Amino acid sequence: MKILDLKITPGVSVSLIDLPLDLDGYHDFFGIWLVRDEGRERNTLVDVGPTSTASILIEELHTLDVKKLDYILLTHIHLDHSGGLAELLRAFPSARVAVHPKGKRHLVNPERLWESSLQVIPEMALAYGEPSPVDESCFIPEEVPVPGITAVDTPGHAPHHRSFFYWTPEGQVLFAGEAASTFTRLDHLVPGAGERRYMLRPASPPRFYIETALRSIEELKGIDASLLCYAHFGCTEQVREMLDHAGEQIRLWRKLFSEFLNMKGYKFENQVEMGELLGFVVERDPWLADFSLLPADVRSREMRFMLSSAAGFLGAVLEERKV
Repeated sequence: MKILDLKITPGVSVSLIDLPLDLDGYHDFFGIWLVRDEGRERNTLVDVGPTSTASILIEELHTLDVKKLDYILLTHIHLDHSGGLAELLRAFPSARVAVHPKGKRHLVNPERLWESSLQVIPEMALAYGEPSPVDESCFIPEEVPVPGITAVDTPGHAPHHRSFFYWTPEGQVLFAGEAASTFTRLDHLVPGAGERRYMLRPASPPRFYIETALRSIEELKGIDASLLCYAHFGCTEQVREMLDHAGEQIRLWRKLFSEFLNMKGYKFENQVEMGELLGFVVERDPWLADFSLLPADVRSREMRFMLSSAAGFLGAVLEERKV
């Protein structure tokens, strides 16, 4: 359902659509962005969510009186961002898809993507649903620019990750996917919490590359934007500040993970009890200070993803220590 509708400038609006998954805590999490641009006479969707929620998204777009989609911008091809693509294209066949070339082949033939997802995240993969193949003709050629949209490669979270800047007369809107970490505004979830109160978490699943992620954030900081839209979940006008915080938190996690390993004398991943490591980090990370305030179902969901982030970060830190 639509939970946010922002008028960026006369004739351009940005809407956030929530795709709740049929699992406890999986609401206010999958953020799909719709840009309606009257001046350019086009509708653009950023990410599509998993296969299992595609019908919800299609129904919501119809409710919003979207009769045609012109562009679908995929930040990356993980199942919770791209899984429902084939279903969306069946509902809106005129849409054309922009995606990193490293990801496109896995959308045309998703067998390997599905098999690897079943191995890495078996329970979640089944909840997301198996993706269907997409015809290659649906994709925008890499050399063809989309007017008013700038794609920036932002690897770190994934090698095929891209962020998109959407130009408007009032400034650019940055759709960062997970390149700027994940963002939880507490006022959506905790009664009485102010809108400036939020949590930030690195999006660092295995395999994660710390310096690559930091360079990606610097790339985003090099282009002015007036609004930062996260895939997970919400947006902020404090673009430069939040990009700075994302980089600062990654550096803090690197420091805390090293401190933990040194304190314990650990040199190998299999020596680490992940719950203990994560507890050590959460206690010392100011961007996670409000974790205990989250509703129990959301807290459980976030713990699952924080463990994945911690696993990716641990592997990255251990790899750096070998150099």
